[in-house]
Amino acid sequence: MRAYAYFVKMRILTALAYRFEVWIGMIGDMIMLAASVYIWKAAYGNGVIGSGASVVGLESMITYTVISVLLAAVFQTGVQNTLYQQVREGNIALDFMRPLPLLGIYFSDDLGSMVSALVNKAVPLLIAAFLLFGFPFPDSVGALAGFIFSCLFSFLILWLLSAMIGLVAFWVAELGNLGIVKDAIIRVLSGSLVPLWFFPESVQRVSRWLPFQYTYQTPIEIYIGVMTKGDAFRAVGIQAIWVVILSLLLAWIWKHARSKVMVQGG
Repeated sequence: MRAYAYFVKMRILTALAYRFEVWIGMIGDMIMLAASVYIWKAAYGNGVIGSGASVVGLESMITYTVISVLLAAVFQTGVQNTLYQQVREGNIALDFMRPLPLLGIYFSDDLGSMVSALVNKAVPLLIAAFLLFGFPFPDSVGALAGFIFSCLFSFLILWLLSAMIGLVAFWVAELGNLGIVKDAIIRVLSGSLVPLWFFPESVQRVSRWLPFQYTYQTPIEIYIGVMTKGDAFRAVGIQAIWVVILSLLLAWIWKHARSKVMVQGG
């Protein structure tokens, strides 16, 4: 564990060292935050939007938007690009010689990036949200605890999906727009841009059988109190199931990727 903690520490220090990049990213996130909230203010007017159990007022929608932007800024999953670059440049063979499991190293790097993002992105965004729109308080203390627990599974799901896309580089020369397509699908079907309760019922039914909505919408719904306690426990359980399924799938793909390197590299 000390070795992985070292990788996390080094990634945090590296991320904080590039101050210009930190400031640019911070400004971009703040612009995204302000634009998203003002769009929802214009859409709501003085009413409520949604149907059934998902009817929410403007205040809850602002909180939803703020937390969504925060999560998008904090969830750092660079494993996809790391794998692609290492395979393309031929450095993956050297990585395999490391004494630690390679995916564990990549996960530690992204965990460090996420921790640094909590400091240089989440805190400034919370301050900006507080000054512009008021602090985005959770529905209750229990909702906050459930939100934090759910976010852990959300990050794992996102990381596993990114890792699987990155492993495609072992079989193709160029990933092309595959990563962009994956990111677009996640942004739309996760509820990050627009909550899924605004989508047609057919889309909502299909999304329940996919892992995407359990990355953003599930923890945010817990945070703002849209879910009951029973629904929250059920949703977190589904998140855990998806983590297990995606972990097994990633292990299977990783096994075949390693054998491909061994065959081609001798």
